[in-house]
Amino acid sequence: MNKIKFYEALYASCANIVARRKSIALPLLVIVAGVALPLVSMMIFDAPQYDDLNSSMVLAGIALAVAGGVWLLGRTVGSGEPYHTDKHTFLVTKTISFDRSRRSEVLNAIGSGDIARLLKVPTCEVSALCVMVTMLPDKSFAAAQAFEYAELEYRELCGVTVMKK
Repeated sequence: MNKIKFYEALYASCANIVARRKSIALPLLVIVAGVALPLVSMMIFDAPQYDDLNSSMVLAGIALAVAGGVWLLGRTVGSGEPYHTDKHTFLVTKTISFDRSRRSEVLNAIGSGDIARLLKVPTCEVSALCVMVTMLPDKSFAAAQAFEYAELEYRELCGVTVMKK
């Protein structure tokens, strides 16, 4: 199961799905909070009895700044996430595992383009049969592709299929 190939096929088959990066505003805000936390603590708690509190706030500030930096790096590297241009929202991608005995039921649901029927099929923990699904949060648009685990690799059972509600 290669998410990059799945996304490329999705972009090629749907004109209103494009790759777009998520906003960097929230990671920048976390970095600013991480830098500001030690500075504010040193200005407010300047007495010697607050040394432990100051040390804790400096450590928390460093942790926030580093976490924000990693988050910012994750948002700026790569081609982006699938974005629906008509609905102005990002698609959610998840992998659903099914029992191998449900193969025909899963393939029929994908073939008919019925995402509601696919999501009603009972799942299991063993990933012998997996479906990669990317959909809008309201499930008005979805795309899916089925894979089967055989000979130490996932093999495609069908192409990327655009599904409707």
